[in-house]
Amino acid sequence: MQNRITLLLVILLLHFPVLSQTVYPTDYFQSPVGVGLSLVGNFGEIRPNHFHAGFDIRTGGHEGVVVSSIADGYVSRIKISSTGYGKAIYITHPNGFTSLYGHLQRYTKEIADVASQIQYATESFEIDTLLSPTLLPVKKGQQIAFSGNSGSSSGPHLHFEMRDTKTEKPVNPYEFGFKIPDETTPKIIQLAIFTIGKTASINGKQTIKKIKPVFTKNKYSITTADTITVNGEIGFGIECYDTENSSTNHNGVFSIELQMDKKRIYYHELETFSFDNTRYVNAHIAYPEKIKHNEVIQKCFVAKNNKLEIYKDVVNGGIINFTDDSVHLIKYMVKDFVGNTSEIQLKVKSKLSVKLKPNNLVSNSIPFDCLQENKFENEEIQITIPALALYDDINFVYSKTLDLKAPYAPLHHIQNEEITSQKSYSLSIKAIKLPDSLQNKACIISISNNRKVIYQGGDYKDGWVTTRTKTFGNFTIAIDNIPPVVNPQFKMPDKNNVDLTKTKTIRFKAKDALSGIKKYKATIDDKWVLCEYELKSDLLYYTFDDKIKSGEHTFKLEVSDDKDNITKLSFKFKR
Repeated sequence: MQNRITLLLVILLLHFPVLSQTVYPTDYFQSPVGVGLSLVGNFGEIRPNHFHAGFDIRTGGHEGVVVSSIADGYVSRIKISSTGYGKAIYITHPNGFTSLYGHLQRYTKEIADVASQIQYATESFEIDTLLSPTLLPVKKGQQIAFSGNSGSSSGPHLHFEMRDTKTEKPVNPYEFGFKIPDETTPKIIQLAIFTIGKTASINGKQTIKKIKPVFTKNKYSITTADTITVNGEIGFGIECYDTENSSTNHNGVFSIELQMDKKRIYYHELETFSFDNTRYVNAHIAYPEKIKHNEVIQKCFVAKNNKLEIYKDVVNGGIINFTDDSVHLIKYMVKDFVGNTSEIQLKVKSKLSVKLKPNNLVSNSIPFDCLQENKFENEEIQITIPALALYDDINFVYSKTLDLKAPYAPLHHIQNEEITSQKSYSLSIKAIKLPDSLQNKACIISISNNRKVIYQGGDYKDGWVTTRTKTFGNFTIAIDNIPPVVNPQFKMPDKNNVDLTKTKTIRFKAKDALSGIKKYKATIDDKWVLCEYELKSDLLYYTFDDKIKSGEHTFKLEVSDDKDNITKLSFKFKR
């Protein structure tokens, strides 16, 4: 009898959706900014090539807001970068979680001194260092920094994350009891229906069908008078977002559920995910619609190569095979973290069979299986795409055209911009009439459909330029032999006599036209000094400290790009 009960419980557990089993402390942590929280971005919000991993907290549109540790712990990591989170602090807490504070303006003195020591020891502005538990202990509510706009931030705010210390996975901060006033329901922008199989159809065509709902009397509904007929393997999707009280920011929703005839077909929720898998967001959304129309449609079906952990209850990958002659009720349920819910229903008419014209595939297309390694090569190009790089199987297409602006190779058209890959693939292009003197300056560039040039890197060897990339589209060979441009942002009428006696900070605009700035070095009297770099504003700057005494000194700056083109600047100044 006991064995029967145990077996029944196992069956029941396997039948029901897998929901979060983790219990998070909800009264352990305090706010990192000491005031009521208001967000400009939340956990799980869809960003380019990743899910947002925390809260973007408003700081009143300015920098310098006091940032405090949310609980006792120790500063376990200091990371400073010209991109990403900029100046960031990680604090490990004794209860198994780590908090992260990013885009900071500056640290408090004790932490800043440790960071500076590491930077001078490594002679590098950018650092990423793990610290011992005894070096920088902190108490709950202790100030650790001031909010800022460093790194890839597009405006002043505090980026805040919670992570599982052991796995380093980010966890939705809502789970820890941080209160955000929110009584508004998620907004539904549009629905989408996709044909999956080769014989599938929507209204007799193999296409994507988009439907704009209306919102009246606090309810979403479909007003289209046309009957939507479906046949074969069909997928559904939805474009939606969430807001909080007194805010119009388009934040992410917590969960999406799809039902057919009152049975759950698909469900995901954003409690946590792995940084290793966050790029699979490109498989989660209808990526071609993002590229073509800037629409973020979340697919309620799972791509063949999609390893995201957010999917909790999915039947047949979320794909529905319509083979009967009946009307079916499709229902979407979209929720935010506190449970505010928006629903919408859609009726579709399933047909037994539909006659379709055969697909007009390009004659030279080649089937690529996303689970296998795929290669394409001829006398001018070599492409190797590793297994599990593509999100779905594709019909690979290649062509080339001559471009007078690209004298060292044709313009190679590799698939199109509407797909991307999870992992980098190898791309080699044969160089044509490339002088020996320019071989070390050769690189591969991509040219978007709107003619934007994007540096893809690469090195020359034995007549070929090879790089690794995750994008598809139009590629050719270019030359970068132009050094970066460095312009002082202060008066320098005589480089042998610059008066900096009253100057706290000296600034330079440093920009490179193609391959980008790779490294730089600043010295005073031939000793390395800390020069900070803001990539988004092309700004290099040095702030004087007590180490530079009164008198005459020599400042030198060297800036090089990814192709080792170097610009040197030198001047004498007095303090």
